[in-house]
Amino acid sequence: MMTHEQRTRLGIFLSVATVVFIAAAGFFIAPKLRDPGDVYLIRFRDTSVHGLTVGSLVKYRGVEVGRVVRIGVTRTDLDSVDVEVKIKPGLAVKTDMRAVMVYVGLTGQKYIEISGGTLTAPNLKAHGEIPAGRGLGDKADDIVNNIETTAKRITELLAPENIGRFSAFLENAEKSSASVSGVLESRRPALENTLASLEKASAEFARATERFVPMTEDLGRLVRAVEASSERTLGNIADRFSAEELGAVLKDVRAFLDTASVGLKKLENVLLEQQSELQRTFANLGVAVDNLARFSREIAEEPSALLRIRKDKK
Repeated sequence: MMTHEQRTRLGIFLSVATVVFIAAAGFFIAPKLRDPGDVYLIRFRDTSVHGLTVGSLVKYRGVEVGRVVRIGVTRTDLDSVDVEVKIKPGLAVKTDMRAVMVYVGLTGQKYIEISGGTLTAPNLKAHGEIPAGRGLGDKADDIVNNIETTAKRITELLAPENIGRFSAFLENAEKSSASVSGVLESRRPALENTLASLEKASAEFARATERFVPMTEDLGRLVRAVEASSERTLGNIADRFSAEELGAVLKDVRAFLDTASVGLKKLENVLLEQQSELQRTFANLGVAVDNLARFSREIAEEPSALLRIRKDKK
C-alpha cells in the first residue's frame, strides 16, 4: 500500500512528464501548424535520392520556397521514388516548372531546386505532379559513362593490331608523299609554265576589264543622250502640234500604211502571176547564153570556122 509521500512523488512525476510531452509535441507540431502551403508530388525515376531527407529545403532559383514533407517508394513502380514537398503560398507553381536534386556543397546532402515556369502557363493544382528534370547527378553520371566509353574506345584503338595498321598506313602515306614529290619535281617546268600562263591570262583579263569599264560608261552616256533626245523630240512635237493635229497626222499615216499594204499585195499578186513566164524567159535566156558560150569557144579554138561559115552563106 502506497504512502502519502509516494503518491505525492508519483503525482509530481506524472505532472512533469505531461508538461514535457506537451512541450515536445508543441515543439514538433507547432512549426507544421505554422507552415502553410500546398503539397505537390515530385517523382524521381531511376534516380537515387540519397542525401535528401524530410525537412530538406525546396528552392526556386536559389530562393527558399518550401520543404520536403515525405519520401517514399512509389507503390506501382519500384524504380521510382515519390517526394512530397510543401510550397509556401508566395510561389505560384506552374505546369511548365521542373524539379531537380542539387548537392549542398561537399557534404552529400541534397535539396530540391525548382526552375522554369512562365506567367502564361496555367497554375498546377495542389497535390499535382511537378515533372522531374535532369540534375547535376544525372549529368555527372552521363559524363562518367561518356568517359568510360571514350576510354574503352581508346584502349581498342591502341590495340597491337590497330597500331600495326596505323604504322602501315603511315608508311604508305610516306611512300605516297615521296611519289607525289617526285612527280611534281619532274613536272616542275610544266607547272611553272602553266602558272605563268595563268598569270598572263589574269593580266590580260584585268586589262580587258579596264577597257570594258570605259565602254560601259560610254554606253551609259549614249543611252542617257538618246533618252534626252527622245524627251526633247517628244516635247517639241507636243509643243508644235495639238492633240487634234497629232490625231489627224496619225490617221494619215495609218491610211498611207493601209494603201502601201494594198499596193504591196497587188505587186505580190502580179509577180506570182508572171512567175511562170519569167521562169520560161530565164530558161530561154539560159539556153541562149549556153549557145553563145559554145560558139565563143569554137571561134576561139578555130577562127577559120567563121570564114568557112561566111563562104557557106555566100
